[in-house]
Amino acid sequence: MMKKRRKSILLLATMGVFLINGCGAKEEVQDTPSETFVNEILSSVEEQTTVANETQPITSDELQLETFVKSEEPAKTESASDPEPSSGQETQTTQMPPVKEVKYMDIAYVFKPYEQAVEISFQLPEDWNYTLWDVEEESPDWGYSVKVQKREDAIISIFGQHGTLTDADSSNGPKSFQTSQGMTGQYFGDEYTLDDGNPAIQGTIIFDTELLAGFYGVSFNMPKSIYSENKDIIDKVFQSIVIKETQ
Repeated sequence: MMKKRRKSILLLATMGVFLINGCGAKEEVQDTPSETFVNEILSSVEEQTTVANETQPITSDELQLETFVKSEEPAKTESASDPEPSSGQETQTTQMPPVKEVKYMDIAYVFKPYEQAVEISFQLPEDWNYTLWDVEEESPDWGYSVKVQKREDAIISIFGQHGTLTDADSSNGPKSFQTSQGMTGQYFGDEYTLDDGNPAIQGTIIFDTELLAGFYGVSFNMPKSIYSENKDIIDKVFQSIVIKETQ
C-alpha cells in the first residue's frame, strides 16, 4: 500500500509538472511543487508585475533619453545689454560749422589838403561798403566812412582833419597802438547803453603822424554785439591802414 501511495503521489506531481511545462516536456524536475502551489506562485507574480508596472520609476536609460530631447531644444536667453546698432545705422556726429573765409579788397585814395597830396589806404571785406568824402573848403575833415556788415548803426571813420585830434572823454585809455606798417598811435575806448537798453562801444585812434597836411585818426561806434562778432576783422582793417604823403 505504501508503494502504491508513493506511486500515486509521484504520478500527481508528474502530472502537475506536465500541465505547467506543457505536453512533451523532457526536462526532469526534482522536488516539483504541487499544481495549486504553483498556481498561487504564478498568481502572486502576476499581481506583483501589475503593481510594478503601475509604480515603476523612470529608468536611467529613459532619463538619459528625456534629457537628450530637452537638450535639443534651442536655448532662449535674454540679454540685458542694449542691442548693437546695425551696420547700416548712421552715426550722428556733431560738427562745427565751417569758418567763413573773408575776402578783402584794397581801398586807396589820394587827398589834397593844403595842396599837399596824402594817400590813405586800407583793406576792407568785400561784403562791406564805404563812402568817400574828399577835401572841401567848408569841410574840416576828409576820408572814409565804412559800414560794418552794411549796417547803418555800425560805422568806422578813417579820416584826417585840420585841427588837432584829442579824446579826453573816454574812460578806457590811452593804450599804445601800431599798424602792420609801423605807424603808431593812441587808442581810447568806452562803453555805453543805447536807447533800446543794449550795450554799445565807441573808440578813437589818434595817429602820431608828422605830416604837414593835417592830423589823422580813426573813430568807431556800434552795438557791442556787432563789435564782438567782427572784432578780428575790425582789428585787421585797423592794422592795414597806411597814411603817407605822396606826389
